[in-house]
Amino acid sequence: MDFFEHQEAARKKTKLLVFYFILAVLLILTALNLIAFFVLSGVNASQGQTQMTLANWVEQPGFFYTSGATLGLIGLGSLFRWFQLRGGGKSLASMVGAREILPDTSDRLERRLINVVEEMSIASGMPVPTLYVMDEEEAINAFVAGQESSDTIMVVTRGALEQLTRQELQGVVAHEFSHIFNADMKVNVRLISILAGILILGQAGYFIMRSIRYGGLRSNNREGGGLVAAIVIVGISMYIIGSIGLFFGRLIKAAISRQREFLADASAVQYARDNQGLAGAFLKIGAQSSLLHNRYAEETSHMCIAEPIKLSFSGLATHPPLEQRLNAIMPDWQDFQRRQERKAERIQQREIEAEEKRQEKQKRKGFEAFGTQGAILAGMGGLLETVGNPTTLHLHAANALLLAMPEVLRTAAHNHHASSHAMYLVFALLLSDDGQVENEALDLIEANYGGQSREEVIKLATYITRDKRYLRLAIIDIAIPSIRRLSKTERKNFLALLKQIIRLDSHVSQFEYVLYSLIRKSLQASGIKKAKNIKRFNKVESQIQLILSAMIHASGNNAETKRNLFNNLMVGFSENSMELSPNQFDAESFHQALLRLNDLTPMLKKPLLNAFEEAIKEDGIINVEEVELFRAIAVCLDCPLPPMVEKYSQDLAEKIHHP
Repeated sequence: MDFFEHQEAARKKTKLLVFYFILAVLLILTALNLIAFFVLSGVNASQGQTQMTLANWVEQPGFFYTSGATLGLIGLGSLFRWFQLRGGGKSLASMVGAREILPDTSDRLERRLINVVEEMSIASGMPVPTLYVMDEEEAINAFVAGQESSDTIMVVTRGALEQLTRQELQGVVAHEFSHIFNADMKVNVRLISILAGILILGQAGYFIMRSIRYGGLRSNNREGGGLVAAIVIVGISMYIIGSIGLFFGRLIKAAISRQREFLADASAVQYARDNQGLAGAFLKIGAQSSLLHNRYAEETSHMCIAEPIKLSFSGLATHPPLEQRLNAIMPDWQDFQRRQERKAERIQQREIEAEEKRQEKQKRKGFEAFGTQGAILAGMGGLLETVGNPTTLHLHAANALLLAMPEVLRTAAHNHHASSHAMYLVFALLLSDDGQVENEALDLIEANYGGQSREEVIKLATYITRDKRYLRLAIIDIAIPSIRRLSKTERKNFLALLKQIIRLDSHVSQFEYVLYSLIRKSLQASGIKKAKNIKRFNKVESQIQLILSAMIHASGNNAETKRNLFNNLMVGFSENSMELSPNQFDAESFHQALLRLNDLTPMLKKPLLNAFEEAIKEDGIINVEEVELFRAIAVCLDCPLPPMVEKYSQDLAEKIHHP
C-alpha cells in the first residue's frame, strides 16, 4: 500500500477499534453480571430467600446497578484519559514524565538524535517532531504520538540514546517515522483513551487487592467482620473483572498493533536502504531489555518499538517476537549477530565521534560539486510514489541541504531562548523574498521585539542570498521545533505580526503564502477534526480549477500550452467544460480552496496531487518557486512531500555517501 491507502486504512481501523471496544464492554458486562448473579444467589440461599434464575436476572435491580456502575466507571475512565490527552503528543509526553530535548542542547547524544531526526524529516517532507527523552528508563525503547503533524512528538529512552550507535538510532527513527506516515500515531492515542476505561477496572481491582493484603484490614467484632468480608468480596470481584478488562484491552492492542510493527520494520529498512541499523537495535534490545518501569507502560505498550511490559502469555503481546522481526528484515541475522560479537569491544562515545567526523568531512568534500539547487529540484520520476516512502537518495539530499546551510542559520533555528532567534529567522526569510518592503517591516519587528531584533533580522537575511533560496524550506523545517516552544499568546502575536508584514505591500506573493501557511500549520492546535467526507470530485470542481490553474501558471509555459495542459488534466475531475483561471495569485481564495480540498478522502487526494505534479513537470523544468508552492499545497492536504532530487544530482549524491 502507498501513503494514501494507508491513510484510508487508518480511517477504517478507527471504526474497527470502536467495534472491538463495544464488544469488550459487552463481554465485561456479561462477566460482571454473572459474578453478581452467583454472589447474590448465594446470599439469598443462605438467608432462605427465593432463588433467582438467569432468565429473570435482567429484571432485577442488581442487574441495573451492576451494569450502570460498570458502564459509568468505563465511561469516566475513557473520558478522563481523553481529556488528559486532548493536547495531543505533548500531553502524552507529560503524562509519562518525559523531558523535552531543547533544540540547542549541548548534550552530544541528544544533538546526535536531533541531527538524525532532522535528516529524516527533511528527506520525508514531514515536520520535525518535538523530541523527548525518558531519563529514568535505561532500557532501549521509543515511540511517537500526536493527533496532527503539528503536535507530533518522538520519545526515546535514555538507554536508546546511550546504547545505540548512530546507524542503529537511524533505524529506530526510521521505524517511528513509518508510524507517522501510516497514521498509526493517531490510532495509538485514540486507543489509549478508549482502553483507559477498560483498564481502569483492572487497576481498581489491583488496588483493592493490594490494600487488603498490605493494609492490615481486620476486625474482631461481627459487624466489622462483615464489612471486611464485603470488602474482600468486592475486591476479589473487581480484581477478576479487572483482569478480564485487562485481557480484552491487551487483546485489542495486539489485534491492532502486531501487523503494523512488521510494516514499520519493512518501511524503515526501505527508507534507509539499510537493515543493519534496525537489526542491530533489535539485537541489543534482545540482549538487554526494552521493559519500562513507567506506571503508564501498560497503556502505552502498543506505541513502543519493542514490548515494554513483561507478559506471561505471548499471544497478548502487542509486538511480534524479535526473532520473527529479525527474520523478516534480515534472514541471516544470526550470522550478522556472530559478526557483531566477534568485533573487538570499542568505546562507544569515541566511535560515534570518529564516525560522525569522517562522514561530515566526506559530505562536505562531495557537496562542493553538488551545485546550489540540485538538492531539491526537478524530480523526473513519480514524486507521489515517494510520499510516505522516502528513499536513501532523499536522506542524502537532506544531508546535503543541512551541510549547505550556513552555521549561523542553523544556530538561529535551534536557539530556544524565548524562541526569539527562530522568529527572527522567519522574518529574515520573509525579507529575502523579492519586492518586500524592508524598512517598514523592520520598523514593525523592532516595535514588537526591541532594537536588537532589527539588527538580528538584518544579519540573518544577509545569509539568505538568491543562490541560497533553495534552502528556504529546510530552514523552515528545522526552525519549527523552536517556534513551537512559544506560548499560546506569543504564537498569536507572532502570527499576527507575520501577517501584518506580509500585507504591507497590499499583495501576497507565492512565497509569502508558502511561508505563512507552513508556519501556521506547524503551530495549529490539535483537536477533533471533522471526517474527510467528500467522496466525489464534482463537489470541488471550482476549487480544483483554481489550484490547478495556479500550478500551471507557475510553470512559465506559453498561453496555448497552459490551456491545453489545463484541459487535459481537468478531464479527470470534471465532466463540465471549465477554463483556465486568470494568472492572478489570490492567497485568500487559494487557501480557502485548499481547506475545502482537504475534506476529500485520502484516496481522492492521490490523483489530485498527481495532476498538480504533472502541471509543474510538463515543461521538464522545475524551479524553486514551484517546489515551494507544491510543498505548501501538500502540507495543507496533510500529505508529506519529500525533497525533489535532480536526476543529474542522483549519481553525485550516491558518490557522496559511497565513495
